[in-house]
Amino acid sequence: MVVLVVICFVVAAGASRNLAHGAPPGDSTAALQARFDQLKPGETLNLEPGTYQHSGEIYIRVPGVQIDGNGATLQATNDPTSAVWVTADNVTVSNLNLTAPQGGPRQDSTDRSKLVVGANGVTLRDVTITGSSSVGVFIGGAKNFRLDRVTVRDTRADGIQITAGSSDGEINDSTTERTGDDGFAVLGYSEQKLGYHSEPCRNITINSPVVHGTTWSRGIVVAGGEDIHIHNISVSNTSLAGVFIAAVGDPFFMQSSNGVEVTGGTVTGANMTPGFPMGAVTVSSDYAGHGVANAVISDLTITDTAPTANGNVTLEATNGGFLNKVVLRNIHIQQRSDLPAVHAEAPGHSFALSGFTMNGNMIDVP
Repeated sequence: MVVLVVICFVVAAGASRNLAHGAPPGDSTAALQARFDQLKPGETLNLEPGTYQHSGEIYIRVPGVQIDGNGATLQATNDPTSAVWVTADNVTVSNLNLTAPQGGPRQDSTDRSKLVVGANGVTLRDVTITGSSSVGVFIGGAKNFRLDRVTVRDTRADGIQITAGSSDGEINDSTTERTGDDGFAVLGYSEQKLGYHSEPCRNITINSPVVHGTTWSRGIVVAGGEDIHIHNISVSNTSLAGVFIAAVGDPFFMQSSNGVEVTGGTVTGANMTPGFPMGAVTVSSDYAGHGVANAVISDLTITDTAPTANGNVTLEATNGGFLNKVVLRNIHIQQRSDLPAVHAEAPGHSFALSGFTMNGNMIDVP
């Protein structure tokens, strides 16, 4: 049974509406959807603290509104319809917790993601996501987006994924924990994968990202991005590479990456899963005719990479893929094993390395 909640509001533009008396018992899907749809552009909906269960998908589809959760929780109860969608432009969502069932099989479809951004000018601020059968925050085809202090944990797929030609976005002070796939991923799939043309993601800045563990895959990924700038990273305990800049071949077919910058921060405990050797920092292309160009990775400290990795830094161009003008400088390695500083399977003219140290001492690298 759906129990409707009382709304107190002023109808003038810019006014606030309050979802009052706390969360209703039982399923709130219809009540929440009605409240979101009744908003007018420029209005704010203030949720009362509490937990609002929803068995169906929720859509924020009125442009220019603000949803202030005041610490409330929207709790999805059904994996196949667990998403909250932002499909209108210039929406702000803040101070909200989103949860979904934990455990169970991974589900690779957008409506299984927890929060989906498919519009322009969207801001997410102080949003926490716990659990998702797919991606935590899925940003697809969005422009001029901003995420501030977003936390995503215990997803079965990526923590925060940016794809489908999204551009002109900024992510600040955001964290992923124990994600089932990549922590932060900027991805551009090729026509060979999709069956149609899709632009790469462009002009995205990620400031101070934190990755606390992945149960599978990598920490921070750019595969199919242009002009992507990532600063002051903290990546730890990843199943595979801590940082992965690439073009990816069969079966994923992810586009070339160009103009990627990763500057400052730490990568600790990378490549913890045996049998899938990468570097703590990996720059790679195994996609014929595609590659990584004009990438700069600098001022990183790499600590305690698993000895089963193939290097602290891995540079690979295989299967007709290429690297071009890849620069790594001021890379400081701390380790107790004899893992090599650099593992290179790419022509020497395609990359430049300088300023490497091992346990505080300058070292020569290829």
